[in-house]
Amino acid sequence: MIQRLITFVVILSTSLISAQKKTLTHADYDLWKNITDVKVSDKGKLIVSTIETNTKRGDGYIEIYNTQNKTKFKYSNGYDTSISSDENYVVFKKRPKYQLTRTEKKKEIKKEDRTKDALFIYDVKNNAIYDSILRVKKYKIPKKQEGWLVVESFKKVKKRKGKKSLSDQKNDSIDNNAPMAFKQNYALVYNLKTKQKDTIHQIKDFILPEKGKTFYYTLKNKKDKQKDIGVYEYHLTSGLKIAIDTTKYIYDKLAVYKDGNQFVYLSAVDSTAIDSLRFEMYYYKNKKLQKLVGVTDKNLRENWELSKDQTPFFSDNGNRLYFYSKPKVVYSKDTTLLKDEIPQVDVWNWQDKLIQPEQKSKFEQLNKKAFLSYYNTKSNQYVHIQDHTIETLNFDKNKQQQYIIGATTSPYDIMRSWDYPWTKDYYVINTNTGNKHLILKNKGRQPILSPDGQYALHYDMKEKHWFSIDLPALKKTNLTKELDVAFYDEDDDHPSLPFPYGFGGFDSKGNALIYDKFDIWRVALSGKEKPINLTQNGRKNNVEYRTEMLDPEQKNKATYCNKELLITSFDKMTKASGLYTLRKGKLIEKIRPSEFRISSYKKAKNAEVYSYRKQNFTTFSDLYVTTNTFQNSDRITVVNQHQKDFKWGTAELFSWKTYDGKKLEGIIYKPEDFDPSKQYPLITYFYEKRSDSYHSYHMPRPSASIVNPSYLVSNDYIMFVPDIVYDEGKPGASAYNCIVSGVEALEELGYIDRDNIGIQGQSWGGYQVAYLVTVTNKFKAAMAGAPVSNMTSAYGGIRWKSGLSRAFQYERTQSRLGKNLWDGFDLYIENSPLFGIPKIETPLLMMHNDNDGAVPYYQGIEMFMGMRRLQKPVWLLVYNEEAHNLKKVKNKQDLSIRMMQFFDYYLKGEPAPKWMTKGVPRVQKGKDLGYDLENTRTSSIMPSSNE
Repeated sequence: MIQRLITFVVILSTSLISAQKKTLTHADYDLWKNITDVKVSDKGKLIVSTIETNTKRGDGYIEIYNTQNKTKFKYSNGYDTSISSDENYVVFKKRPKYQLTRTEKKKEIKKEDRTKDALFIYDVKNNAIYDSILRVKKYKIPKKQEGWLVVESFKKVKKRKGKKSLSDQKNDSIDNNAPMAFKQNYALVYNLKTKQKDTIHQIKDFILPEKGKTFYYTLKNKKDKQKDIGVYEYHLTSGLKIAIDTTKYIYDKLAVYKDGNQFVYLSAVDSTAIDSLRFEMYYYKNKKLQKLVGVTDKNLRENWELSKDQTPFFSDNGNRLYFYSKPKVVYSKDTTLLKDEIPQVDVWNWQDKLIQPEQKSKFEQLNKKAFLSYYNTKSNQYVHIQDHTIETLNFDKNKQQQYIIGATTSPYDIMRSWDYPWTKDYYVINTNTGNKHLILKNKGRQPILSPDGQYALHYDMKEKHWFSIDLPALKKTNLTKELDVAFYDEDDDHPSLPFPYGFGGFDSKGNALIYDKFDIWRVALSGKEKPINLTQNGRKNNVEYRTEMLDPEQKNKATYCNKELLITSFDKMTKASGLYTLRKGKLIEKIRPSEFRISSYKKAKNAEVYSYRKQNFTTFSDLYVTTNTFQNSDRITVVNQHQKDFKWGTAELFSWKTYDGKKLEGIIYKPEDFDPSKQYPLITYFYEKRSDSYHSYHMPRPSASIVNPSYLVSNDYIMFVPDIVYDEGKPGASAYNCIVSGVEALEELGYIDRDNIGIQGQSWGGYQVAYLVTVTNKFKAAMAGAPVSNMTSAYGGIRWKSGLSRAFQYERTQSRLGKNLWDGFDLYIENSPLFGIPKIETPLLMMHNDNDGAVPYYQGIEMFMGMRRLQKPVWLLVYNEEAHNLKKVKNKQDLSIRMMQFFDYYLKGEPAPKWMTKGVPRVQKGKDLGYDLENTRTSSIMPSSNE
């Protein structure tokens, strides 16, 4: 009795607190902000965070945190931040206020006359803004040289009658008789110590070295088609501007060595036709200009030419200048024809390596395809390291490596339409000579070059083992054959070869770190040492250990904390995250695993200063910093404080057994004032396996395609997210086995209103929603986004964004049928929702957009027209020029409103919106959205089968 009374008091007090909070509405999305960028200075003194309104319909800010004195500086609408190498300044751009820009658009002020971004400079020592510059387009600051930056400012605005910018731009306005120089964009060379500025008029482009007292720039005339003025060198100490060349028609693709002493660019002389410009490459060093590659040059391969589409670059030591060339192409075009006399036709050939839609999708890439060579700046030799048979190169562009990896897909391109994983042939290329040797044939994973350049690490998907390749000796060694543990995904249920668990970087001694399901293994690339399990207890404790690779300049190197390997943990049972270091073979706890997900680690380049983010369902992922190797951490951002004013909810893990006895997990989201004695409407959402996201925060925001857990629980729904496992050839039946069994297990808990259960999914999830309503009446209402309805037609369809055939999805990947259409015809029929439409009794809302690049738009139409023919209640939302998932906020807002009006009508008994009862006629499109609710619950909509 006493226990019941205590429980009643707790529920009552929770309900009273919650009753004082606001329920989330669609009008609240603009309140939520997100941390979109974090920068940590090299020495760890400063951490700069950019916080933006998630919908972009509002103002954001930047926060600058000083880790030494723990002061914080905040500035409205800042973004695009940079920290000076000496940590004395933070440079950033500031957007105009959102409402100002919106008003200017509303007043139809021309884009060039609207208020522009400004540049601000923050003085770290004085914790204050130091200076600002108006109407800034972009800026660049040297990576390692302190004291200066270059700013490109928009041309001055003319004083004009009529519509003007709403901001005060008196200082930036000029009259119509101003010099030509001010009628183009211009650059400012800015001295951070003195605030002195030097103006460079008629700027086209500029490039800064990492360090040094020189930079380079080009100038152009006002009219785009006029000749460029020239290319120049600027000396920071004296302010001297030196013309390097002014005789060419165009200058492009500037590149500079990191110390500023070597400079290269492309230029063209011919001005008769822009499309046929012939480019040359020029090299500038010690005040001397040298043509390295001409229009017809013996240093290129025969009948090859310099490519104008790629920018040259220098190796880290400056001894190699890399550039691109390609075979000359001569078209046999009939020049006697007018443009409107040339037929417009795509010719599909069954022997094409790439089908026409993929060629169209990759047109720019294919048209600009070029091949790498280099000029040795010491020996003056040219070496061609890539020919037309090598499609891609794998090497560190910051290093001068003797051996690199080249690859080609050409022998297997046709099979890419139906086979997966996609494979390549890999070659070892000696960059000293350009010679290549085939080392791997028909393999699905790209080798990874070791830091010393002597080895490559490779996972063989067919043999399911890790190998090293001795690059000079062209010798392969199996590194894991003696280990009785799987390095491939043991739980993968696709009808294809499983992928490896992954690569954890190279350690400080050059050994490779590789993953099994739980642990980290160290393997010597020579193969002469026995592999060692570094973490040891992962499999025993059901904990997944992984490394971090935090150096952006050495992305394949594992990170160390005070010379101890940094290791993250993820408990597969509790979903808790932790952090450890490895000390003398033992794991040393740094962050104790708890009810949070910890992620997004960053490290100062030259200091033991780290930032990371921490979240769970009720806690936004704010930023934390530690300066004492994780002995303690400080929370340095407090974003979305207003959340405390809104009703939220809780998340909990739930497990059950499927109809065929498999144990699965899922997540239940409940209102914060949840009362187990009540019954709540339920919406089930799913996509593959989601239970590992148990500790994820879900920001209230307009939906790109799915329901939002935070919105649902705030509005007194319960949400269920079950994991799904699949049997080959039975994706529909597998979904039923996992999802419906989970819903029924949840019903047994007593607080689910069995008569008001909905289901929602997108893409692969949308397909399964469409399938489930053909085999069960469990759900009172269903929403399917971008569903495949007819697998027979979808099999022969195209993923229009990539141009790829969809066949491989059914035979080898997500759709999991495992057979082609003819060998598995019955499977395609029985798994297609279209053929089950006569059995549907659940009202269905669909979204399928007319620019969907993943699932062909006609799949949604087939489902809609079938249900319409049989007079089943169905609605289809088609967002114009929108992708698979919505991109435009206005459309996301619309979908969120309509989706919840739909569910509220069926699951809560709310009045129906007029778009559901009467539709939205074409003539009312964009004028009347149909959101208004009927006065009473209407009978003009066919009720659900279980209503």
